[in-house]
Amino acid sequence: MKRLPVVSIVGRPNVGKSSLFNRLLGKKVAIIDGTPGVTRDRIVQEAEIDGHKVILVDTGGVDISGEGFAKETTEQAKRAMEEADVIVFVVDGKEGITPLDEEVARILRKWKKPVIVAVNKIDEPYMEDLIYDAYRLGFEEVIPVSTIHKIGVPTLKEKILELLPENLRKSAKETFEKEERRERAEKLISGESAEELEGLIETLEEGGEYTIEEEEKEPIKVAIVGRPNMGKSTLLNTLVGEERAIISDIPGTTRDAIDTYVKIGDDEFIFIDTAGIRRRGKIKDIEYYSYLRALDAIDRADVVVLLVDAEEGPTDRDAKISGIALEKFKPIIIAVNKIDKLQSQKSWERLHRELDLNFDFIPYAPRVFISAKEKKGLDELLRQIKDLYRQYTKKVRTGEFNRSLRELMEIHQPPVYKNKVVKIYYGTQVKTKPPTFLLFSNYPEGIPKSFRRFLENRLREKFGFNKIPIRIVFKKR
Repeated sequence: MKRLPVVSIVGRPNVGKSSLFNRLLGKKVAIIDGTPGVTRDRIVQEAEIDGHKVILVDTGGVDISGEGFAKETTEQAKRAMEEADVIVFVVDGKEGITPLDEEVARILRKWKKPVIVAVNKIDEPYMEDLIYDAYRLGFEEVIPVSTIHKIGVPTLKEKILELLPENLRKSAKETFEKEERRERAEKLISGESAEELEGLIETLEEGGEYTIEEEEKEPIKVAIVGRPNMGKSTLLNTLVGEERAIISDIPGTTRDAIDTYVKIGDDEFIFIDTAGIRRRGKIKDIEYYSYLRALDAIDRADVVVLLVDAEEGPTDRDAKISGIALEKFKPIIIAVNKIDKLQSQKSWERLHRELDLNFDFIPYAPRVFISAKEKKGLDELLRQIKDLYRQYTKKVRTGEFNRSLRELMEIHQPPVYKNKVVKIYYGTQVKTKPPTFLLFSNYPEGIPKSFRRFLENRLREKFGFNKIPIRIVFKKR
């Protein structure tokens, strides 16, 4: 399967790695703070670099002091080096090259990967002479940058693409173009693309078929979310089979959303572990940005796995997290973790009652009972993830959809609106992820929520979307 190229940003602590990561990404994702060790895990995001889609990896600083999480973050950084196709090695131009920079360079030379030395904090033209000290690290490509003033970032982007193998550069370009096609579908739905909307109406009135472009197989993106200390990192590491996320008894160990690619049998996944989502009133400082990262992880995911503690049972916080996923039309699995701690039939009955009560608004969401620590129920979890993804990417032919729509309208017409008969003429599926249907009516504003729910439930039942939400958009013909 085609894959995206991986670009890893490495270096010692506090040289501006996360600032450069955010600058290349074009938005704030990595948490930036003066406190050493803020970035502990690898942070992975898809990024666009001059019309190419790449996987961008930010890492915790390489630190041989052995204090705090230094050992774990250094190990994470080494793994990022191993996985990379191009490595951006960030050093501090103002401080100059330190013994720790030289140690990072020694580690990098072992991997024999293309390396670009980004000399950061070169904020003024007269400071460019400071970059020459970086050449003694032994790498050919040395570029002055200023993450604050965006100096050197375009040159860095060009060099990254230049050093990629041809096949990966081609894959990066094709993936970006595919993303653009998805954006065009959203413009069609929103009505921004008037010409394309007119063409669609003409096709439907003539009984034609609207075809969604066939997409290549790609890894299933799974966001593992939930309140703090639900076992998210333990589940991730159990599925991956390595210490991918740092685990400790210190609350808030996972501060960023981190992604892990894994192949299980013939299936490929990208698991996104996230910081625990706390109540808004309890979110402070760095945790606030972790909360935003968790929301972003839900947005990027194909399937959301909500972890619930079997002993504690679900809470209104869990219901709100699932509500966030539902608002984004994401397939949701309620994964009840730590079932090994349930000792009696009475505790199981209590758990089921609480699940019914807290998740009554998503009765179709599958429930899976697992123990990440003891590796119980994980096969069923993976089976459900694949089944939900199959529904999330499913396509319905236009002719079949409109035949079913006409049958439904014969059974149950929309109510009268301002003494006018409301008609739904035709519709079609215009995109997947989520399955999105565009329907045309004479009075879309006159279709009440109750009828929309009726239509959604019948269409989900008819076309096999029985475990996921679907999106229905009404437009005036």
